Amino acid sequence: MSWRRRPGGFLCALALLATAGSAHAAAPHSPDDLAPPDAPAHWLPPEPWVYNHWLPYDEGRLYRVLHITRDGLWEQLRDDHRTLAQLAARHGYPSARVLAAKLVAGRKATATSRAELERRARMTITQGHLAQHLFFHSLHQFAIPSAAPDIFGVTDAAFRALRRQELAPLAIGRMHGRSPGRIEGDAIAVLRERIAAGISGGDITARQARILLRRQLTQLPRWLDQARYNGPPLTHRGALVQKPRDYASNPAISRDGRFVAYEGYRQKLPLAVKLGEIAVLRTDLDAGLTDLISPIAPGGKTGPDPVSAYNPAISADGRLVTYESSAGNQNFAKRYGRIGALLCDLGAHATTEVDDPSAGAPESLSSYNPVMAASGTRMIYEAVRDGRTVIMGRDVASGHERVEVAGTRVGGGRYGDLYEPGISADGTRTVYTLASGQLGDPRAARSEVVVRDRAGATTVVAGARADTFASNPAISPDGRFVAYTQTAGGRTTLRLHALDGAGATTKIPVNAGRPLDPVVADDGTAVAFTVVAGGQAQVRIWHAATGAVTTVSRATGARGARGDGWSDTPSISGDGRRVAFASTATNLDPAKRDDTRAIVVRDLATQTTRVVSDVAVAYDQAAQ
Repeated sequence: MSWRRRPGGFLCALALLATAGSAHAAAPHSPDDLAPPDAPAHWLPPEPWVYNHWLPYDEGRLYRVLHITRDGLWEQLRDDHRTLAQLAARHGYPSARVLAAKLVAGRKATATSRAELERRARMTITQGHLAQHLFFHSLHQFAIPSAAPDIFGVTDAAFRALRRQELAPLAIGRMHGRSPGRIEGDAIAVLRERIAAGISGGDITARQARILLRRQLTQLPRWLDQARYNGPPLTHRGALVQKPRDYASNPAISRDGRFVAYEGYRQKLPLAVKLGEIAVLRTDLDAGLTDLISPIAPGGKTGPDPVSAYNPAISADGRLVTYESSAGNQNFAKRYGRIGALLCDLGAHATTEVDDPSAGAPESLSSYNPVMAASGTRMIYEAVRDGRTVIMGRDVASGHERVEVAGTRVGGGRYGDLYEPGISADGTRTVYTLASGQLGDPRAARSEVVVRDRAGATTVVAGARADTFASNPAISPDGRFVAYTQTAGGRTTLRLHALDGAGATTKIPVNAGRPLDPVVADDGTAVAFTVVAGGQAQVRIWHAATGAVTTVSRATGARGARGDGWSDTPSISGDGRRVAFASTATNLDPAKRDDTRAIVVRDLATQTTRVVSDVAVAYDQAAQ
């Protein structure tokens, strides 16, 4: 593949900044003053209050004392070498000790002493990365991973390993027979228990605890459904276990099968800091050219201001690409802050912000999971409005937006959130997973696959029974079929439901293993999916005409060797001829012999397999 750059710059111009990017190539040493000499850049004090986000004072008090806003604090802490103390000095508090005492003044006597609270307050004032973590990384915590055996059905270590494999927490739980409804309910219970423990021990005030819990609960659906791993790299005694390498992930193939959009991760730290850790690229499979869709340096700024772009969706002809974008940490490009959904029109060379954050609730201004109708006329995305997860719909031509579907606030022990949205080619039908339940009662957990049409009518496709849950839906471009996974009695099956006519449901054989991430061709003629078995994953395809299931993640030729790595996240063209997927396999294409994650396309008509991602070339050219 070759890389090209359009006259006048990048294909689309970034109109704004949005949220946070994770460069796995960590800086050599932590900038925080209490870190040991060999501490990596992501080092945090190994104390429970840090990982539970028990801020020792009310952040509202901090804003009032210093006469600053949360936005001003965010800008200050984007650089880990900058501290809250420096900001405080500019606002009349040159002494961290004096400011710490003022911030915790008035706290009632508790099990945690005043001296200890002041010590913690001073640490938040003098240590940049610690403050960034406490104020802006509310779901970077140990509580949920530590409860992985109960929530996700795997050990803490196995959960973290699968996250580094770029599996979403929801997918990890689904692989081990857990309902999305139960996963969410158990995660909420864990977060609430930690909040209660912090209050009872005097580690956090009730007011600050309410702020923290509100943030965590509004961000939880996005975190559970997020495949991108935003945590630190694997280290041993402060050293990286493996040298980070460029890789690609999360493909989206156009309905006509000509274009593939995907995420490209750049691991060379200077370039990640300068340009952003992740970019959205688009490869023309027929011409063999790769375009850099998302600009990585915004607005002609010269200083380090990394902006990442990821999670793309593409129109049928490849002209429109929507994706998430986020500003990042200025030291190692780690994503944090506000996430925004953007829409790039390659024909007009323009990028538009598709959400209006001013309409959102103050606890979350992020928008995520954008999905494009193949026709390019409509798109949907997820956001938080008035404390609820919602699916927003946008008319591309007019820019008009409205709430299409809304979840339920966590109130009275009830919860109900929306996951995994999809849209038909003409934009008339939306599919999603509805996860709901009653806290403290696992039997009440439900996970249903629901289809909603533009007129407002909804159809529960599957999962309404208490002993059965359904999730992971995908709608065919023509809007006539929905594929999904269904679990009953600990056994997960893959099914295809016809929305029209008699509404027949077909059980698709998977040939052993647990199915994940199905995608459907027009008329339901083919369904591609991931199968996880024996610690390995392969991409397979089912053909309706013959009922046959064959392996997609294999080398060129009808009998080419199966991939020797992890292959997942398929995307299928409308006619079912081409399937794009991500893979670490070394034997699918002679052009790739290492185990880095790459985007691979299998052409079922010609029985050829080729790697199409070229992250390093695109970034290196962009840096020139």
